[in-house]
Amino acid sequence: MNGSGVLEASERETTAALRLQGISKTFPGTLALDHVSLEVDRGEIVALLGHNGSGKSTLIKILAGFHQPDSGAEAWVDDEPFGLGSSEEAMAKGLRFVHQDLGLIRELNAVDNVALTIGYSRTRVGQIHEGRQTARTEELLARFGVELDVTRPLGDASPVERTCVAIARALWDWHEGSRILVLDEPTASLPSREVSRLFDVVREVRAAGHAVLYVSHRMEEIFDIAEELVVLRAGRVVRAAKVVDQTPRELASLIAGKTVVEQESVARQQESGEVALSVRGLSGRYLDGIDLELRRGEVLGVAGLLGSGRDELPYVIAGARPSTSAQPWRLDDHEIEPPSSAEAPALGIAFVPAERAREGLVAEFTVGENLMLGALPSMRRRGVLSSRRVRLQARRWLEEIDVDVDTADRPVSTLSGGNQQRILLARCLYTHPSILVLSEPTAGVDVGARQALYRLLRERAKSTSLSILLASSDVEDLVSVCDRVLVLVGGRIADQMSGAEINAERIVSVMENVR
Repeated sequence: MNGSGVLEASERETTAALRLQGISKTFPGTLALDHVSLEVDRGEIVALLGHNGSGKSTLIKILAGFHQPDSGAEAWVDDEPFGLGSSEEAMAKGLRFVHQDLGLIRELNAVDNVALTIGYSRTRVGQIHEGRQTARTEELLARFGVELDVTRPLGDASPVERTCVAIARALWDWHEGSRILVLDEPTASLPSREVSRLFDVVREVRAAGHAVLYVSHRMEEIFDIAEELVVLRAGRVVRAAKVVDQTPRELASLIAGKTVVEQESVARQQESGEVALSVRGLSGRYLDGIDLELRRGEVLGVAGLLGSGRDELPYVIAGARPSTSAQPWRLDDHEIEPPSSAEAPALGIAFVPAERAREGLVAEFTVGENLMLGALPSMRRRGVLSSRRVRLQARRWLEEIDVDVDTADRPVSTLSGGNQQRILLARCLYTHPSILVLSEPTAGVDVGARQALYRLLRERAKSTSLSILLASSDVEDLVSVCDRVLVLVGGRIADQMSGAEINAERIVSVMENVR
């Protein structure tokens, strides 16, 4: 190995399932990858790690054929040359992907989304055999314990349900030949039960002799599932090593590029502030008579498994999904009807949705335009939008949220997932809301960015009396930042904990109905 832990060419075995050498990628003004080399053997799970913007997603997209690498890049599958930048060749070589954005068509149901990859079952006369195709899809999803109406459009499904459809679709043929499975943040929105089931399937893939390249920001997953790891920072490989030779703190420091200190204990809100929002008998698709109070300066967490109502609650509070209530809502001691998504901002309710790329950002707009989207009316001069004012305000806020100010004029789609999340959060905070609602705020966000996000939320709640409702499948979010946590089971509140009562073991035990 060389000094960074990367294997030299002379040291490599030639039996790797996937071997990459000298992979670089340059975007206008940005070197996203700088001579990256790695390899994955058959029967091995290699974790690919790195800070947001480190180059992980770019590397995966090159493998999948979405991006062409710079000249000089080389790749082999089972010692046979592999032409990077071609989705057709990637498929032919046995590479299978689950991307962070899932690649599903929401207007279609699960049956059709799966069939677009694996093909339709047909009768002897060539007609689509709907019953057989439906049963085939349900069987794939059953691997993850997901009960989903596979005939409904995926736009009606929850983020977790859609993730499970994408994973099942990618894994449909793993037993039919040699495969290289590439998982890019597959568990970003999965609760612990689904993560465990996914890991069982991934281990079966490994046991069958296939190779797995696994991308995740969840540190505990790496030590649970992977044998080898590769760490990227600023587009370069800074470590390639066995997982057992690393500690979580060492790994976090490598990813962040600096020493990571112990997380400070949360100074939880002990005194109850005035009630900012009160709802009674809240019901929806999964919610079943929820009573909820959110207080000033409080961070209220919402936990629960798939189908518990956890994913639905933040959307209902933000007016993005329909609901019914036994009584009118009370906002700052005034009665209101449940707002629509168009009415919520005027009431001081801001929302950061779970799927930022589809629900929160405009891919064709620049970073600055996305950041200032909620404040464009105030950016006008004599009725004309001032691009200069938009740019100046955007740069100021980018500096405040610790994102490179030079990205203001870049398309927002070129940013990493963590930085996109910061843009959405900053856009909400710019409007000075009284209530901030977040769904899956750290999905796809690395360890360093998570801690920065936690500090920002705590500081805003304390200094401005901002009321925060935070729903997350990641228990770390709830333990790290919340004053109170509601655990939903079957659409109802099964437990409520506050202060020192909040701990991961208790939250998981209630969710999993472990007594």
